[in-house]
Amino acid sequence: MEKEQVEGIKDVVIRNVKGVWRDYWLPITAFVVLIVSCQLFNLTHSGFFYPLMFVSGWIVVMFALKFKSESAVFSLKKLTKQRQKDSSYEMYTILRIYTNDSDFQEYMHIREYFDSQHIQMENRVIDHNHDIESQILFIRNPEFTYCYHLLMDRKNEMYLIGEYV
Repeated sequence: MEKEQVEGIKDVVIRNVKGVWRDYWLPITAFVVLIVSCQLFNLTHSGFFYPLMFVSGWIVVMFALKFKSESAVFSLKKLTKQRQKDSSYEMYTILRIYTNDSDFQEYMHIREYFDSQHIQMENRVIDHNHDIESQILFIRNPEFTYCYHLLMDRKNEMYLIGEYV
């Protein structure tokens, strides 16, 4: 029974090696030729190896660039998107609006009224696994009676987080 398992594993390995060789014979051969020609050049310092090193090196670089652009492992955009999906952290702009007007929430949708208020902005990473309101520091300004905290995401959508008196 052990001999049959060993033979089965050998067959799978041989099949996988043949599949890899069938798909990637050119870059494998070019890499081997590059290594061998570089070693032989170091031993002989013969100009005969320059074309071999150049052509095989060019092939290896072209395949590396091709695999880099196609592979999700090396793609920075795909990696960043995956990290954002996995992460509970997100970057927000925090707006602290200081005002003496008790009706701020009713009129805050009017652009001119909103811009006339005293606003402090801060970029901060927010963890969605914790209470958002507790992650934003309340800074009192003695000149104003009310302080409102708004979060603005990357899509420029605003969310009212807290009102402080």
